[in-house]
Amino acid sequence: MAGDASLEFKDKVVLITGASAGIGRRLALDMAERGAVVVGCGRSQERLVETLAAMKRHSPSSSVHLCDVGNAEQVKSMIQKVLSELGRIDILINNAGFGIYQSFNNSPLDSIEGIVRTNLLGAVYCIKEVLPSMIQRGSGHIVNISSVAGKIGTPNMASYCASKFALIGLSETLYHELRPLGIQVSVICPGPVRTKMRLLLDHLASGVWIPEFLILRTEAVSRSVIRSLEKRRFQVVLPFWLALVCFVKGLAPNLFQLLSYRVLRLRLERGMKEVHRDKSP
Repeated sequence: MAGDASLEFKDKVVLITGASAGIGRRLALDMAERGAVVVGCGRSQERLVETLAAMKRHSPSSSVHLCDVGNAEQVKSMIQKVLSELGRIDILINNAGFGIYQSFNNSPLDSIEGIVRTNLLGAVYCIKEVLPSMIQRGSGHIVNISSVAGKIGTPNMASYCASKFALIGLSETLYHELRPLGIQVSVICPGPVRTKMRLLLDHLASGVWIPEFLILRTEAVSRSVIRSLEKRRFQVVLPFWLALVCFVKGLAPNLFQLLSYRVLRLRLERGMKEVHRDKSP
């Protein structure tokens, strides 16, 4: 349940991309419960309608829009409509994203372009459309959902990692550019999340072993995003153990690279053996 902290979001206009499922849906519901006017967008009309019905129990003014954030024209049309109807966007949460578990060599070019278009350019398109009105008001908060895969390169995830690394770099630059203008920037880097997201399914199907204690629930990620908004934190990595790993990487990058190579190869081999064993008659 939301407590007194919910007053901070009361009647704030919050735009959340990828709100039809997973982290985005959880965020939409949690922000609506805190009294925010939530605008959710996504590519699935059916799932957006389900999200809207749940939001309206707490926030009758909330709405949803069918929008592919990888399409600049759709983003422009959607955000202009929101600004026209509501007058402002106080918080932008760039959550939309997906990944495919596949080696870079075997990844078709259109697949790579699709991942980068949604995960990185989708955030760029949204920020470019929202920013002028935030600058004019001298206030606003932009939250980019990156990933631990944006801090640690992982085998067979080159396109996803590239898009998430870039999102962190974008966030760092915007932090310095926008803070003097009264606009806050945060970047959240969760580890594996238990959702229906294709990335995690491909992980499991391809035999990569992920320790259970490292897999997050959408509720945990949503709480982290909300705390970053309340505390105006720039970067959050979760869970704790992966935050510690990222810290160690920063202290000794060359040693980390050597050790991580061995560990990841062992886990990949272990996972593939388990898959082959399960498939054997």
